[in-house]
Amino acid sequence: MAKVVSIEVGYSFIKICEMDYKAKTPRVYRFAMVPTPLNVIEDGYLKESAGLRTAIKEALYRNKIKTKKAIFTVASSKIINREVTLPPVKPNMMESMIKANLKDYFPIDLSDHEISHVVLETYKEGENAGRTRVLLVAAEKALVASYEALAQSCGLTLVDLDYVGNSIYQAVKKETSKVPSMILKIEENQTIITVVKNNNMMLQRSVNYGIDDAIHEVAANPAFEVIEDKDAWQLIKRRCCIKATLDGDTKAVEPDTEQDDDMEVAQARINVARTLAPLINSISRVVDFYNSRNPEHIEQAYIMGMGGDMSGLSKLLTNELGIKTNVFRKLEGIVWHPSMGDGDLFNYVACIGATMAPVSFISGDKQQKQKQESSSKSLVVLLGVFFVVASAALAANGYITYQSALEEQKRLQGLESTYLPAEQIYLRYTGMTALYQDVLMGHLMTNRPNDNVLNFLSELEEKLPADVSVLEFSSDDEQAILRMQVADKDTAAGVIQNLREFASLQYVAMSSMQEIEEEIESEEDRDDQEEAEVRRYVEFGVICTYYPNGYLPGQEPVTQTGTGTQAAETSQAEGQVE
Repeated sequence: MAKVVSIEVGYSFIKICEMDYKAKTPRVYRFAMVPTPLNVIEDGYLKESAGLRTAIKEALYRNKIKTKKAIFTVASSKIINREVTLPPVKPNMMESMIKANLKDYFPIDLSDHEISHVVLETYKEGENAGRTRVLLVAAEKALVASYEALAQSCGLTLVDLDYVGNSIYQAVKKETSKVPSMILKIEENQTIITVVKNNNMMLQRSVNYGIDDAIHEVAANPAFEVIEDKDAWQLIKRRCCIKATLDGDTKAVEPDTEQDDDMEVAQARINVARTLAPLINSISRVVDFYNSRNPEHIEQAYIMGMGGDMSGLSKLLTNELGIKTNVFRKLEGIVWHPSMGDGDLFNYVACIGATMAPVSFISGDKQQKQKQESSSKSLVVLLGVFFVVASAALAANGYITYQSALEEQKRLQGLESTYLPAEQIYLRYTGMTALYQDVLMGHLMTNRPNDNVLNFLSELEEKLPADVSVLEFSSDDEQAILRMQVADKDTAAGVIQNLREFASLQYVAMSSMQEIEEEIESEEDRDDQEEAEVRRYVEFGVICTYYPNGYLPGQEPVTQTGTGTQAAETSQAEGQVE
């Protein structure tokens, strides 16, 4: 069975597993986790490779990992994905159908992207019987090239490049029950939310919140007596530093974690818990979104990633979400390294899943080149074997002439020369790697997170009716919260419907509504002792979620993993090819 080294480069840690590649029963031979050097990665893009290369090579050497074939799994908001439903088609024709209809799936120019797909489900019955639900994924070629260059600098050959969302799904899809289950991969500054039912991915979201603020709060609060983030993280792993509810209700927490606390520590735990409110609110919105569109609601949740190491987080999520939440500690069908315990499992799920069925952003041409290079090496070996056999034959059989052996040697050398163009192409590729990195850095430096807000404000100014008053407005690069005033409920409903048609908005929800009666009393009314006129109006709150990266004028926005994939919410009609 072929081995592969699977690597996930995270913001805080590099995780490595040496495993069997695409095996029915994968085996973990070796594993390692080392800190990620500072400022080497941002949103999945590699900013500096020298320190990262050194860290990976040292980790491979210390853990005696000698496998040269590698897979990287990447998490980035720049990876675009969309779910579509294809008509009945043979598996070998699926890629051709996808390429032929690519413009219908993604209304943007994808000439600078690598495209791949993963089959989610083939319907067995009902009106969609025979159709296949497919997740399409697109990654910028610059992103792919940066990981190819990193692999090469580490002395590795990149055979596949997966994205973390798919890696998680492939690893856990057989571990969930028939009821909808939510998998939460919580890292420092990003959380991937995956809903799985009957081995099928029903929905996936990525939110830009994690446990980073909680770590900083523990480090900054004198009650915990730590100074640096690394010390705070070690404390969080071995001691519960958060209350089990956001309101600080101590009754919801087990006595053994609270009885020895003084008031200062108790308040500190409340403060740490409240730093997780944006994360919990984001997860809650995903739960509400899924439950509102599916008859079977999410019944259980599991934590992995750094969040799995955070003591007390599962209980906090259980209390705030109303869903039983546990740390992910089960993965059947994997042969574990004897030293790998339950405490290690949830950190390596993405690495393990990447070896099972990666989406593979490595183009067919590049894979063919790798096969040619492998064939070339095999040919050299074959030549060596031939010469040994030829020499033995000459010694044992005098009728084989030396001249014929030379002719055969020339023929085989001619075959070897046919593979030289592949080597020249490869050399040209390595010469362009630096240029790709320069272009990538330019893209990152010109990225403007305020574009989402500007797009929304422009559209609001253009389309909001004149009889609607905006009383309050707050916004960041992901959401806007508005409090508005209108004449009546019908007008409020019309405003909500209007907002849901905005091209800059992915999701719109009403958070509150209040009917108000206000007396309008003039000086004449008071003198005449007449009843004052009553003015009636409605005030309501609205939460608006932007499309990541804004939208293209005149085009439908494309959902990206920065705020999640269009999965269960996308109607089948949008993605079907008739």
